[in-house]
Amino acid sequence: MDAGEILSVVFGSLLPERWKSSDDAASFMDELTSMGIDKLAREPERLQEEKAHILSETRDLAFHNYKTFIETAECSKEVFQDFQSVEGHLDGLLDRLPAFGDACKGLGDVAKDINARRRINSLTLSRHTQLLEILEIPQLMDTCVRNNYYEEALELSAYVRQLKQKFSSISIVADIVAEVDACSQLMLQQLLQQLRGQIQLPACLKIIGYLRRLEVFSEIELRLKFLQARDCWFQGQVNALPAENAYQHISKVIEVCRVYIFDVITQYRAIFADDSEPLMRGAAAASAVAGAGTQQSVSGIFHSWLVTKVSW
Repeated sequence: MDAGEILSVVFGSLLPERWKSSDDAASFMDELTSMGIDKLAREPERLQEEKAHILSETRDLAFHNYKTFIETAECSKEVFQDFQSVEGHLDGLLDRLPAFGDACKGLGDVAKDINARRRINSLTLSRHTQLLEILEIPQLMDTCVRNNYYEEALELSAYVRQLKQKFSSISIVADIVAEVDACSQLMLQQLLQQLRGQIQLPACLKIIGYLRRLEVFSEIELRLKFLQARDCWFQGQVNALPAENAYQHISKVIEVCRVYIFDVITQYRAIFADDSEPLMRGAAAASAVAGAGTQQSVSGIFHSWLVTKVSW
């Protein structure tokens, strides 16, 4: 019979459940079953003495170490309270963790945006010289035009047109293009004004070359503008002649017409290579100088002007 069966026989239904699986109870029952009759008879007395001894030691221990027990109790109480406080804080932390996660995600997005802007600023700083040169193009263009540096002004205008094709969606580039276009208009006015003055053939060649590179006029419009400007200059020379003496006035007019019309013919023939083929078939090229609108070839434009001057 093992220890569990002995305990069931001795205590019956009063056997505590925990004793059935207790190793100490099984060991004590093994020890009891190995005792003799005399020792077994003395076992209750021995147990009572041992119990009394243990109680005596316990009371002595409590008497001499009560302060420690009190401190231990207070410490345990404080530890328990701290654990409760920690538990409460942990509960609050768990409640706030979702919001904290969202805030961290938002902070990450803001940090990415700041980092992207920092990279852009760093790139801008590294290209500061090139950007400054681009931003100063309108001012440089204006300086070139006002000082008659037309070759440099045309190079700047061509460069700005390239920028416009590549970066037309950038507002700063659009502003630069607008300012350069304004300078180009000023340059156009200056060139046309020079054509209305006393200029020689080399200057005429340069001015027409600049006007062609501006790409403002078509070939027919350019010839019309040239004839209009030179006609304005010619009329100015005629109007400047004194008219007190009719004979002298007519003589001077004839001389001016002979010299200056020949100059205009020479300049026109040197600048525009006329041929018999029309540049624009079926287009109405108005002769702004003669005031008559007809279907004209390139040669017809100059011919109309020349006929007008001769019949004048």
